[in-house]
Amino acid sequence: MHYQLFMATALSFLQGLVFLSAYISNNVFPQPLSEADEASCLQKLKQGDEEARNILIEHNLRLVAHIIKRLSSQIKIFSG
Repeated sequence: MHYQLFMATALSFLQGLVFLSAYISNNVFPQPLSEADEASCLQKLKQGDEEARNILIEHNLRLVAHIIKRLSSQIKIFSG
């Protein structure tokens, strides 16, 4: 019971962060990076490039929102 409450609270918080980020970015998630751009950013990230890190995070917000939405619906099913 406590685990479900914790997970529901955590998911709600994460949803808020994702939607806040989307709102700040004009209510639109950035398109996913191309395979080449993602590889380039990952290589730069290994070298400590903070801008590459931010680009990877921003361009994966759509995936994060999708995962949160799926987990949220699964928790609702389990909690009754």
